[in-house]
Amino acid sequence: MLSRLFTHRRRRFMRCIALLLVLLSCCISAPSDTAAAQKGATKAAQHNATAGPARKKPDAQVVQAAKEKNKSAASRQNAAVQKKSGGTKSAAVREKAAVKAGKTAPVPVKAYITMDLTHKTVVNAYNADRPIAPASLTKVLTMFVILDQVKAGKLSLDGMVRISRKAADTGGSTINLHAGQRVRLSDLLRGMAVASGNDAAVAAAQHAAGSEQSFVRLMNRKAKALGMTRSVFKNVHGLPAQGQQSTARDLLVMTRSYLAAHPGALGLFHSRPYLDLQSLRPNTHPLLGHVEGVDGLKTGYVASSGYNLITTARYRNTRLVSVVLGAPSKEVRLQEAGRLLRDAYARVDAAEAKKAATGSRKKAGKTQGLAGTKRSAAG
Repeated sequence: MLSRLFTHRRRRFMRCIALLLVLLSCCISAPSDTAAAQKGATKAAQHNATAGPARKKPDAQVVQAAKEKNKSAASRQNAAVQKKSGGTKSAAVREKAAVKAGKTAPVPVKAYITMDLTHKTVVNAYNADRPIAPASLTKVLTMFVILDQVKAGKLSLDGMVRISRKAADTGGSTINLHAGQRVRLSDLLRGMAVASGNDAAVAAAQHAAGSEQSFVRLMNRKAKALGMTRSVFKNVHGLPAQGQQSTARDLLVMTRSYLAAHPGALGLFHSRPYLDLQSLRPNTHPLLGHVEGVDGLKTGYVASSGYNLITTARYRNTRLVSVVLGAPSKEVRLQEAGRLLRDAYARVDAAEAKKAATGSRKKAGKTQGLAGTKRSAAG
């Protein structure tokens, strides 16, 4: 009985001990696990805190790099725009200065030159030695050669010219000559100067040299003698011909020599406002009768060159000649020719004003000198 009771109590005791051990074990392991868990959580948090930005960092770098790249590209683009703007501005300044110096054209013409023949100075020039088809400006040289023969007594302005079939059939601008018709040489020259008659040029050349080809040889010989070193002529009227060319400077040389050799030609032929041979056709020169001082000389056009013009003018006792070649339209030719004349006129006015001021100072100096002499004599 006692042994059984002892055994029972021992078992209860053992269970209590076991329970206490279990409780003790739980109490000991719980903080450890909690600490471990906390440590793990902390480590995980640290890892997440570290790993999070690490995962996002490449994206931020890419974005930042893209921003830097865009900023750099924008800077380069702005610099390029500023440079281009500065270059354009500089070019505009240079062009303005060049225009003032007479070295460039403000409108799209191929070449020009203006000269003060009285004082033998070039007012302005642009591409003056560029070879260009002269078109009907050729007729001035044709008239030059014919008037040379008239001056030499070989021809007469009152001589009658029989119009050939070839002359009558010449195309382009004409004065409507007919084969077999007889016309005074002076009328043919006026038809060339006023109405730019191609048929009149062929008829006059045949009358002067027997054939157009023979006359063209006389023209080239004359051009060489005048010093037109860059000019070659293939016909007498300026219609398109392979190899036919001249320059603004050569045409200026021709005009200067023409006016010197035949000063009466302007009033007799080129200054006439109308052609009265068969009709009241107006002179083809757009400035004649519209701009002060203009008294000649010739217009021209072919597709390969554009619109050409030689202008002669007398302003304040100064003789001026201007050549414009290769304008894209009649309007541009008119504007450019007018601009060149206005510039030349302004220079003449400035020179006259300077001369007058100098004369006034000299006169004032002489007057003061005479007054001093009188006072000395009186003393």
